[in-house]
Amino acid sequence: MSTASAQEPRTAHVLKFDLPSLLSAQGEVSINGEFAWPISPHALATLYRASAEHCRAIHVKAESAFGAGLEGTRAAELDALSDQGFAQLAVSLAIDWETYGNAFLQVVHSRDKQRILALRRLPARTMCRFRKGFLQRITLPDGRAKKTTFTADEIIQVRDPCPLGSRYALPSWIGAGDMLELAKAATAYNRAFFDNNAMPEYFFNFVGKTPTKEEEQAIVDFFRGQFQGIDQSHRTLIMHSSEGQEIKIEKLTSDMKDADFLKLLDAARDRIPIAHGVPPRMLGIMSAGQLGGGGEVTGQLFTFEHLTLKPKRRRLLDHLRPVLKAFGLMPGSIEQGLAENEVAFRPLDLTPPKDEAEDLPDLVGAGILSAEEARAVLPILQGSHAGANKPLTEGLEKSGTLPQADRLLALLEAL
Repeated sequence: MSTASAQEPRTAHVLKFDLPSLLSAQGEVSINGEFAWPISPHALATLYRASAEHCRAIHVKAESAFGAGLEGTRAAELDALSDQGFAQLAVSLAIDWETYGNAFLQVVHSRDKQRILALRRLPARTMCRFRKGFLQRITLPDGRAKKTTFTADEIIQVRDPCPLGSRYALPSWIGAGDMLELAKAATAYNRAFFDNNAMPEYFFNFVGKTPTKEEEQAIVDFFRGQFQGIDQSHRTLIMHSSEGQEIKIEKLTSDMKDADFLKLLDAARDRIPIAHGVPPRMLGIMSAGQLGGGGEVTGQLFTFEHLTLKPKRRRLLDHLRPVLKAFGLMPGSIEQGLAENEVAFRPLDLTPPKDEAEDLPDLVGAGILSAEEARAVLPILQGSHAGANKPLTEGLEKSGTLPQADRLLALLEAL
């Protein structure tokens, strides 16, 4: 790894989604040996801020896939490689992965290259492919660029398979990129309109006689003081023309109805869950026709777990095989049972709370849970907020009897 500083020209970053640009950019290389991203990371970061649904989908996928951490008898060995723990490291990588389509993990080796000492996430927006390795560019406060080069074995590049990718992968949501850009442009247009009316909406043409300075100033004062801003919208201007003078008012801007603007945002919102593979309800989106029942939520979570999250976990473990191999570990499957030398990310718990509550009596009877643990867990599983000193079943909403809760209560009272 080597470091150098140099003055770098600042260039504008343009978001390009056209196919020729994407294909040609993969092969572009600067005189310094850096391979260009197909889409600028700065442009992708702008889209991260452009849509609440897009931003939330990125974090939901990252936390749901990796937030529970690793499972395995030797998982603690990997936790020790990061100051924040392996779960937080994986979540940070996943946020970059989802935002930019690529994430970069630094593997810190000992001097003799025989041991791995630490794992660090390098921000994707600062990284690029460089000849046979990687390069990190960080802009310093004085405007200079600090460059650090890495060899190929020092960096693990995490990415999805991409039909247009070679050195870099496009984000998995790229199919909704144009719609995100459209929604961002529509929002910026309306914000500028309300901030300063972006451009004059009407043109006043005086025919036959030139208006006096007082008349001109009255019109200017009206639009500056009584028309600009949200609270001043739809006010009326009353004008009196002099004899021999005609006033023509011509519209300069096209009509932009509120409904059209909202339709653009709704269209972008509806495509974000599809592009990300995240159920709409996970993003707070309720569509017409959805009942919102527990069975519907469970079904969406099941699909989310098996079609979106599970492949993400498998792919990250596959990228980490060189690290796992150095510790004598390999990826495993929690569903099939983990061997002593296997690790895996914990999946989502898809068991409905009602089913877990019904299992409590058997767990207490078998001695797996203590009476105190069962007393603390049951109100939570039943949706109760009763305090520790309140009766066990107080505050539980019942549509009928709760045989399992009654059975557990009787069991606890007998202990």
